[in-house]
Amino acid sequence: MRTVANLALTLVAATAAGCSRPVLTPGGYAAHMAAADEHSRRAEAHREVKRDVEIEHPGPPEANYVCGDIDLYDQLTSGGKPLISRWRRPCWNPSEEIAERERVAAIREEHRAREERRAAASLVEAELAACRGISPAEIEHSPFAHRMAIAAVIPYREGGDVRGVRIVFKPVPGLSVAWMQQAIACHRARFERLGEPPTYLSDDPTLVRGATATVSLHDDHIEVLVVTRDNVAANVALGRAQDLVRPRTAGR
Repeated sequence: MRTVANLALTLVAATAAGCSRPVLTPGGYAAHMAAADEHSRRAEAHREVKRDVEIEHPGPPEANYVCGDIDLYDQLTSGGKPLISRWRRPCWNPSEEIAERERVAAIREEHRAREERRAAASLVEAELAACRGISPAEIEHSPFAHRMAIAAVIPYREGGDVRGVRIVFKPVPGLSVAWMQQAIACHRARFERLGEPPTYLSDDPTLVRGATATVSLHDDHIEVLVVTRDNVAANVALGRAQDLVRPRTAGR
């Protein structure tokens, strides 16, 4: 059970929490689900506080009202007149007030839990849609794992700065712009569902945070243009692409 003083502190905390804006947790499916579970836990905690408040009777009725800091209001004057009326804030029963705030907080946390679970589900749905029609064997590795099919790796520059890389494939029977686009989209969707871990297909130049990939056809050659947001990401993408065409050693 909580005393009136503790209830007042809880009311302040609930008010502060109510001012926060819901923001989805960054990351993949697991991160969203963990966040959803945490919001559900918080919702239950708010409901527990509400139940405790509703069954508590902390003293006589006249002691059960909170009107703000009336003494402070009386001290705030200008020209001898009070700046704030001592009755500007209604004197609600604190138990009832806190119970209502806890109820609203529980609803808010459950809403956030639903949003996180919805975000997790959308990542799974996006992966299923992007990978539909791609064979299980191709899903297990990047299209860039076919190193012998790569004809050239060319740094892509904008204004003299490296901003990505162009990977040119040799003519391969059955390889089309549409297939390459889908394969890249499939692995991007899996990458995002997993929370964009750097270890997922770490040889794929397109799976760099913030990178975009465009596929085109030039003289029977499929070309993949990877463009990044900054020099750091650009050099990661370029380095991965260059590794694809370097001679392999016994350990690679």
